[in-house]
This record gives sequence, structure tokens and C-alpha cells, in this order.
Amino acid sequence: MHSADGKTQVQRPFSSVMEASLLSAAGSKVSLIPSPSQGVNVPALARSAPVRIRQRVSNPDEILRFRRSERQLHWAIAVPFMVCYVTAIILVTVYNPHPARPFRSVVSWIHRGSGVCLILLPLWTALRHRRDLTVYLHNIRQAWHWNLDDLRWLWLMGPATLNPRISLPEQGKFNAGEKINFMALTVVYPLLICTGVTIWLPGVDYLSWLVHFSLALAVTPLMLGHIFMATVNPDTRPGLQGMLSGRVDRQWARHHYGRWYRANFEGRVAATEPAATVERPRPRPVLVARPSHDVDHPAPASRLRPFEPAIVAGAAGNAPAAAGIDAIFAVADVRAADCMPGQPEPVAGPAVLGDAQALRAQPSGGARS
Repeated sequence: MHSADGKTQVQRPFSSVMEASLLSAAGSKVSLIPSPSQGVNVPALARSAPVRIRQRVSNPDEILRFRRSERQLHWAIAVPFMVCYVTAIILVTVYNPHPARPFRSVVSWIHRGSGVCLILLPLWTALRHRRDLTVYLHNIRQAWHWNLDDLRWLWLMGPATLNPRISLPEQGKFNAGEKINFMALTVVYPLLICTGVTIWLPGVDYLSWLVHFSLALAVTPLMLGHIFMATVNPDTRPGLQGMLSGRVDRQWARHHYGRWYRANFEGRVAATEPAATVERPRPRPVLVARPSHDVDHPAPASRLRPFEPAIVAGAAGNAPAAAGIDAIFAVADVRAADCMPGQPEPVAGPAVLGDAQALRAQPSGGARS
């Protein structure tokens, strides 16, 4: 039958993934109907049928700044930390002077829940991307490794903001400001977690709260500066895209992280993480499926054979194509009306019969399309 968009829609039991793949590659919409005698797993066939072929493409003006695992770990820490920070400010400034105000327990439980997320989400992200553990360790080593260029960058950062003629030293993957923020995170994060848990223990609750509160005050300037540089400052704001999509402008990265850029991208093609997906055009052979026995006179159950793909004679050069299939068996004496109602009966001429016999004679692992 035909669908609304003009493509052939076949509703037949299929005995193998190969047949579903052939019809799908031909541009037909295949409705997989299980055959009780074959025990076909319909969900498995639907997942295996190649409906769309995606190709990785990249913008040559962009490069890969952060992997997906790095981005997910960043947000797994940043989001619950910000929720903890905001709810802590509300508890201290609104409810501590007047504990009887409404919704105090709601804000308090949101603060506790975000604290639990601050423990579990980074662990779950690191476990999910455990293959990138070396990337995490490399970033930590980069944050704690300092040289004279980092000190000069800190010294000249303020004057360079006011005077564009002042050039800053080249930086690695992280500049000196980001290194300070990273170092503070690696120190303060475990302390915040520990003091947040010990607040609930009797006898040390007040001391734990005092340390917890002091750590939050200490990281406030670093956190606000990090947010300002990522969202407000026009010179560094393009870097936020690196934590959203993973990619940043090539010239921007070369200017701000020159040493890292030369070590990874100088003289190389831009990194290929998918920025978009496109559908590759597929060949359009005319394929139908038919039973190997006579439909009007069904054979006994012991003689039933699986359904086979068949090639219908068409225009010259209309060859079957299916990636990954070693051989395609053709049957010339096809009754197309069985599978495609309303379509003209194909004519099985000598050329078609010869092509079918030649295809049958090919050994397994023959020519591929």
C-alpha cells in the first residue's frame, strides 16, 4: 500500500533483520508484524532497521573546548551548589531573625535536598563517565600547576581590562583566574560536604555550622567573579558556550588560551564533535517482500520458508543497496500485487532471470553495495 507521502508501505511478517533493513533502505515504511511460527522479536527488528543515517559534521571556525563528561560534571556541581547558596541566604537573612515566618521548613528542606544532590550528582556523573577519569585528573593537575606566566597574568589582568594595548601572557587550558576558582573548589567542596553532614550530629552542630557558614562566605567572591566573567564580561562571555555545547570560536580560543590551542589544534583539523546531524541520501531500489510458497495454495507448516526480499524490474541502473549485507537473493517470478496492491504486475524477462540467477550464484561475502 502507499502512505500519504507516496512511499510504499509494506505490512508483512519478516523473518530476519536483513529483510527489514532492505525495505527500510529502499525508502519504504516497514510495519513489522510478528509471525507466530517464527517468533520474531518486533522491538528488536524495529531498533535494528536503519531508518536514518547520521553523519558527523563540524564547523571549521569552532573547536572542541570541553567534552560532554566535563560539561556534565560542571553542571552536576554548579546547579545544586547555587540552590544551596540561594536557600542559605534566605534562611540566614529572612528566617533566622524571625523563625516563625511561614515556609521556613520548605526552604530548609530544599537546602538539605540540594545538599544531598551536591553529593550524589557528581559521583553519579563521574561513575557514568568513568572512562574519562583521566580527563578529570588532568584538569585537576592543570589547575594546581602554576608558572610565571600565570603570576604575570594575574598582575596584568586589571590593567589589561582598562588598556587594550596591554597584552596578557599566553595561558594553558585554564587561565590563572580559573585556576584559583578550580583550586578553591577542590578544597572547599569536600569541606562543605563534611560540615553539612556534621551539622546534624549533637555536640558539634554549632562548630560545624560556623565552619560551614565561613566557607560559604569565603567562596562568595570567587563564585560571583566566575559568574560575572562567564555571563557579563563581553571579552570572556563567549567561553560560556564551551560549557553548553562544548565548542567555542577558534580565534577566541587562540587569543585567550594560546598555549593550549597550539598544543592541541595548531596545524590540525578542527576537532570533530557533532555540531549538527544531516541525513545522507539513500539509494532507492524498488523492493517488495513475498512468501516463498504460493499464496493461493499454502504449503504445509513443515514446508513453510521465511519471507525473502525480491527485486522488481525497474529502470536501468536501479540496483539494490543495503549496507552491511553480504548478498541479496533475487526472485524473478514475483507477484507484486501480493505485497503492493494496485501496482502493475512486473514482467520477468530473460534479463531479469539472468540477473537473479547470477545473484543467487554469488558466494557469501560477495560484492557489497
